[in-house]
Amino acid sequence: MIKLEAVEKRFGSKVALDRVGFDVQGGEVVALAGHNGAGKTTTIHLLLGLLRPDAGRLRVLGKDPLQRRHLGEVGWMPERPAFPPRHRVGSLVRFQAATFPGWDDGWATEWLERLELDPSARAGDLSRGGAARLGLLFALAHRPRVLLLDDPTLGLDPAGRRLVLGEVLAMAAESGAAVLVATHLLAEAERALDRLVVIDHGEVILDEAVASLRQRHRRLRLPAGGEDAIPPELAPKRVPGGVVTTRWDEAAWARLRSGVAGVTAAPLDLEDIYVAIAGQPRQHRDATGPEEVAA
Repeated sequence: MIKLEAVEKRFGSKVALDRVGFDVQGGEVVALAGHNGAGKTTTIHLLLGLLRPDAGRLRVLGKDPLQRRHLGEVGWMPERPAFPPRHRVGSLVRFQAATFPGWDDGWATEWLERLELDPSARAGDLSRGGAARLGLLFALAHRPRVLLLDDPTLGLDPAGRRLVLGEVLAMAAESGAAVLVATHLLAEAERALDRLVVIDHGEVILDEAVASLRQRHRRLRLPAGGEDAIPPELAPKRVPGGVVTTRWDEAAWARLRSGVAGVTAAPLDLEDIYVAIAGQPRQHRDATGPEEVAA
């Protein structure tokens, strides 16, 4: 459904993407994570055909994004949705319904209510969260086969974030859509996620199933001096708050437990795993283009 092969993109001398490759299958929800400027928004814009790659190959639903033949089957929510300020929500919904042949009026009406959107409100009077909810409605109501979400929860309150990153993502995947979501809020999204792709300074540094990540990452709690006894098979890594394993080996864990009294291994949520993999934001080796500043 979505496929990138050795994709490169530069803005002048600045590297945005460096031989990026991954895919998303139908019914799969994949998170694209990375620090600000890592290349997430550039990736989504390439998949939409808004940018031309400098090298490599992209396909969405088997089509070249630059030909724009896929857009009727793609739902897209940009980082900061914007609408004509004087138009009312209801008229904008009717316009979108006329634009997409697959528009589901019943679904749109239901979600107008669930997302607490007033059809009589002017777009210019919507809060940032209200604009985000309307952008989400437009991305989903034509039942797309591919869903591209760029930080879809910016401006939403905690209840709205849980709705989007839990129920909405799961619903889209159950419909058979391929879902790619760029987000920093991995802890709230992880129940709906199948895979995590981490991009750092334009390069993919991780592409792995969430279940596998959870299995091999554990937080170790040890008495003073116990770190020296951690077997190398567990590939320990120091992170804020202690030490985590980055591989899991039952025999090595058994040796550690028998040699160090009181040691425990606790599961990590996906956000902590991401910090263990990507660390804290670093100064850019090469910043990306203007659209990537708040990626």
